[in-house]
Amino acid sequence: MERWIADYLRHLEEHRRCSSATVRAYRDELHRLEAFARSRLKRAARIPEDLTPELVTAYAAARSLERTDARRPIAARTLARSLAAVRSFLRFMERRGHPTATTRGALPRVSLPQTLPASISETALNALLDELAGKIAADDSRSLRALAAVECLYGAGLRVGELAGLTRNRLDERRHLVRVLGKGSRERVVPVSRRAVAALHRYWDALARVPGPAEALLPGTRGRGVTARTLERDVTAILCRLGPSAATHAHALRHSFASHLLDRGADLRAVQELLGHRNLATTQIYTHVTRRRLKAAYARAHPRA
Repeated sequence: MERWIADYLRHLEEHRRCSSATVRAYRDELHRLEAFARSRLKRAARIPEDLTPELVTAYAAARSLERTDARRPIAARTLARSLAAVRSFLRFMERRGHPTATTRGALPRVSLPQTLPASISETALNALLDELAGKIAADDSRSLRALAAVECLYGAGLRVGELAGLTRNRLDERRHLVRVLGKGSRERVVPVSRRAVAALHRYWDALARVPGPAEALLPGTRGRGVTARTLERDVTAILCRLGPSAATHAHALRHSFASHLLDRGADLRAVQELLGHRNLATTQIYTHVTRRRLKAAYARAHPRA
């Protein structure tokens, strides 16, 4: 089974061009399945005869009963991702000549709660960014880096990982465009706000150097690119200033980017392209956010509401 897993992970990297984070997540899930099969069979699992409907059903049941470090049951999304990895692995086996439809059908479908993306008030967010732009000292490189990160994430609708991976040669300052390498190595070109470009220059001035063309757009003090985790921490520190009821995770800026565009009449397909979504259905969740706001505005303002 280990050889099959290695072949599948290589397929994800070389043919499907999945990100390293995706490959790592699938590897962890499949190694978990391999360990479960080994403990149940008392030997290494053989492919395909040992991957029976009974085995994968038992694995799904055992996975659903696992607990997190905080002793809470694992989230439905975590379980769904785990079973999706197994399902994808079985499809890979079928394309290699081993029928797995019956085994795949034995895997349960996980019902996921429909949660709306958390976005930030346009007025509150812009007021905070205006205030910080005027208060941060010219030599406070860390605060300026955090401000530049927020302006880029909100001004271009980027994911944190996309921003962390950007190099300066992907930014066209004259036309205010940036070429982004998104999920599945899909490239898109998106506008970036003038405020974001200005914030980047303020950060570079604080470092007393402009990154080279192939260097990270947001270099650290030692010249290497800042990690996504560091950017998330910096952004959270800024968003916490909005108060306890505000969304403080970095991805909320991407949600806010989409929601604010739709609130102001942007075309849904244009927003899909800006976000780099493969399917329009992924983008349509933001229409529910704007409808909810419309209903709230109606309830507040209409005399007969």
